[in-house]
Amino acid sequence: MDLDYLIFLQGIRNDWGVEGLFSLISVIPKNPLTAAIPAIIFWCVNKNAGIFVLFNATCGRVINELIKGTFCVYRPWIKDAALIPSAEAMAEASEYSFPSGHTQFTTAIYGGVAFFYRKIFPLLIIPCAIIILAVALSRNVLGVHTPQDVLFAMIYSVGLFFAAEKLFNWLGKDRERQVLFLLCGLIICLIVFLWLYFKAYPEDFLNGEIIVEPLKARAAAFDALGFGLAFFLGWFLELRFINFKTNVPTKNKLWRVIIGFGVLGVIAVLIYPLIKVFLSLEAYKFFKAFLPFFSILFLIPLIFTKVEKKFKH
Repeated sequence: MDLDYLIFLQGIRNDWGVEGLFSLISVIPKNPLTAAIPAIIFWCVNKNAGIFVLFNATCGRVINELIKGTFCVYRPWIKDAALIPSAEAMAEASEYSFPSGHTQFTTAIYGGVAFFYRKIFPLLIIPCAIIILAVALSRNVLGVHTPQDVLFAMIYSVGLFFAAEKLFNWLGKDRERQVLFLLCGLIICLIVFLWLYFKAYPEDFLNGEIIVEPLKARAAAFDALGFGLAFFLGWFLELRFINFKTNVPTKNKLWRVIIGFGVLGVIAVLIYPLIKVFLSLEAYKFFKAFLPFFSILFLIPLIFTKVEKKFKH
């Protein structure tokens, strides 16, 4: 049934010439604007809202990698030769299919914002839901995910919203609970890493070639570790050693955004290429996940608070 549905969408994609449109929709979670949303909220609008969205984005990614590496579900075109996915989307598709990482990240960011502000701005749910559903559909239309891949990603991401809300209410300002949360988070990240790195991966062949290289699949362990450590370390270090406020003049907020995206730009343009050239695939996976989110949570707030303190005096 699910493959028949994908073949039906494939016919629409080919007959109506909508591949370009859905390719643009599909890259929404990788668009800098998507990553900018929680960062700007965290630095300039509401720290609690920013933390909530960043937690769902990073920890949701850890869960995504855990599920992918545990069940090792192959991409839909492996199951049926009649499925011919978009070449562009196929080139960027990770090793395993279930659940959809694009859908998870989109739900975490746009859904997280809508969920946090659902009582203050209920109408915000509508555009955010449209974006999430559009990205999920685009992954089906492009032929790189089954319906269950995108549906499950949305379901567990929304479930994580409710869990995160209760978790952060429980944490409050209790320092002992915050330390416990940090330690539990680090331990869970380590367990997930060890499981994904040392578990056995299937070695199936198609047309004489291995479908998924175990070494490449195992590199996802470093991706999960990077996202998890970025959140827990960044969140805790900022809380204990910076604890900046968002009720600052508009010019300060503007400078925070300029400094923040300046740092993220340096990471993307200078540091990533160096890591990719001189370090291993595993190291690249780790730092690509760790650096931007750790910078958003700790490094950038450290820089702009130092700048603000200097100009204040």
